[in-house]
Amino acid sequence: MKILITGGAGFIGSHLCEKYTEEGHTVLCLDNSMKENPMNIRLLRDHRNFKLIEGDIRDYDLMGKIMRDIDVVVHLAGHMPEDKNIDNPFLCFDINDKGTLNLLKAAYLNGVNTFVYSSTMMVYSEPPDYLPVDENHPVQPITIYGVSKLAGELYCKVYSKAMNMVVLRYSRAYGEGMTKCEPITTFINQALSNRPITIYGDGTQSSDFVYVKDIVQANLLALERNKPGTYNIGGGEEISVRDVAKRIISFTGSKSEIVMVEKKVDRPFRFVLDITKSRKVLGYSPVSFEEGLAGYIEKR
Repeated sequence: MKILITGGAGFIGSHLCEKYTEEGHTVLCLDNSMKENPMNIRLLRDHRNFKLIEGDIRDYDLMGKIMRDIDVVVHLAGHMPEDKNIDNPFLCFDINDKGTLNLLKAAYLNGVNTFVYSSTMMVYSEPPDYLPVDENHPVQPITIYGVSKLAGELYCKVYSKAMNMVVLRYSRAYGEGMTKCEPITTFINQALSNRPITIYGDGTQSSDFVYVKDIVQANLLALERNKPGTYNIGGGEEISVRDVAKRIISFTGSKSEIVMVEKKVDRPFRFVLDITKSRKVLGYSPVSFEEGLAGYIEKR
């Protein structure tokens, strides 16, 4: 198959490019931030089944040109504002919504068979109405980013009669190549240098963490099983921030101490995804948090 991966040089996209190329597919990697992510795909650039296209999903004419003969679109490109809220809402709208609509229209006009849209757990209401959060949970995002991703899902629904549409709602991703200042990365850096691990709030706030290789697994299954629909893709485990710190200290053998800081946190509540549907329909089977964390620490 010929697969277009948008945001292909990013954290998750680069793993997907590598795996699909290994599987023998022809991969077109579209990215507009090559100055930031050149190392992620350095080993693929000379591969005969891999082609890098530097461009922007907001450029509809370009999308129309590169969509020719594409069988599958895996749409990862997007913008998450640093404040996750309202300081610059128009850029988020421009990239996440206009860009997604550009891709969908170009895919439709060029007869693309399958469109895989990367969404997020942030489309759900926060705090959640119940746990674990399944796909039928109310969607009522409270951030500009969450709203923009939900709008993308709705655009996908409009085009779902024309092509196989798969929406994957990811929890908090971690793993090799992650550059964002997520708690896991920050805690590991602190632990490896035996510095205090700083936790904001009371440490009981929890989340669902998914290893990047399991996101790759979910995308492969989405094509293999050919089951259109919306799926939660997470680790399926509720892990508190304090527990994350404790496990990292244990895995690294660190002498770090946990320091609690009274400071407002973005998500001061419990959260975990219900991945029953993904398990049953797609055959999705994520590794445990311990196994994923150990693998990530080992490869750093």
